[in-house]
Amino acid sequence: MGGGLVDAFPCETMVIYEPVKQNRIAEATKIYRWFMPLLELDIHPKLVQNIKLAEVATGIGTEHVRPPRLPLIGEERAYVQGILNNAIAKRPKMPNI
Repeated sequence: MGGGLVDAFPCETMVIYEPVKQNRIAEATKIYRWFMPLLELDIHPKLVQNIKLAEVATGIGTEHVRPPRLPLIGEERAYVQGILNNAIAKRPKMPNI
């Protein structure tokens, strides 16, 4: 694992970065606002578990975590999965960069 939610959403990360470099702030802001609930999963004490679940949701990883961490379960897992499902359902069309 590398850079948190960047691992699960690499395209969106680059699509924010490039327009900012080119002073296309409105485009970057729209994507950033969509991305923000996902990015907040990266600042939680269980960020590793959140990122792993995001990787599963985007088809690029597994939920496996090494001890002493445990996979998310119950309401906590459902909450994170809800954020992921909502983000994926509302994923903005990525502009050409």
